[in-house]
Amino acid sequence: MGDSRRLQAVAGDVGRPTTGDAAGWERCRGGARVSDAARLTRPTDKKEKITFSFGRNWQEYLDRYLTPEHEAFAVASLKEFLELESLEGLSFLDVGCGSGLFSLSAHRLGARSIVSVDVDSFSVRCCEQLRERAGHPQNWQALHGSALDAEFMARLEPADIVYAWGSLHHTGDMWQAIRNVAACVKAGGLFWISIYNHVTGRESSKSWLRIKRFYNRSSRAVKFLMELAFYTRHGILPSLLQFQNPVRFIRNYPKSRGMTLWVDTKDWLGGYPYEFARPEEILRFCRREFGMELINLRTTQTTGGNEFLFRKRGVQ
Repeated sequence: MGDSRRLQAVAGDVGRPTTGDAAGWERCRGGARVSDAARLTRPTDKKEKITFSFGRNWQEYLDRYLTPEHEAFAVASLKEFLELESLEGLSFLDVGCGSGLFSLSAHRLGARSIVSVDVDSFSVRCCEQLRERAGHPQNWQALHGSALDAEFMARLEPADIVYAWGSLHHTGDMWQAIRNVAACVKAGGLFWISIYNHVTGRESSKSWLRIKRFYNRSSRAVKFLMELAFYTRHGILPSLLQFQNPVRFIRNYPKSRGMTLWVDTKDWLGGYPYEFARPEEILRFCRREFGMELINLRTTQTTGGNEFLFRKRGVQ
């Protein structure tokens, strides 16, 4: 894709959406086995170097970029995909909370209780910072913990909405993380996840896996050059080639989820471990393992994230 959707998808947002076809995806039976995908994408060297901190990147976002307008965009994105105008009376569990922006959005929408979880201590601090801005609400807590820690996750109270957007594919064991987090959904509750798409051919998922490994092994100077190249290639050049103003694209970028182009660029390049799956693999996994029903879907043809909204069968 040569337009703005290409950059948003590659940098961690969704690409070209496919909506209103949940039933069609439920009927899908194609794709590789889950075990094949896990073997292809999971880091094989336990000593592999990881130098990128999501939390430090999110701290820069809070310090330099977050505005009330960005908050409004995030709130709108929650309402749109959940198809809810309010979260009043509902509990919200945010796994891999990152900046804490979407926990804050749940608070703005009136959630009865909010629990924010992240394995990165800097992300937990970011979330606490936003909680402070919101006036220290007693119904919102930020916790340090891992989606791979089954005992920790089991201690959390099941929630009406479990939100894990773009986090579980960075755990190093995505399928187990999905299992642990899905167990936190109440009967009748909603499970919203975004997982990187499995792409073959040019700019494939496997090629990005190699790039991410190289980025994490590189010096700060090399990292900056890679960031600048990505920012130019996917953010500025497409606009210029279409005789459009790249400044307008950069200014409009936050409208999708409240994020910014530069922060998302570093998030994409540095985000490792890195796993991915085809939409049908996620659908089949969640249906067979948890008996979940797909109620909303947004997919991409790029390496960006496919978004899934499931409902757990049962009555609360």
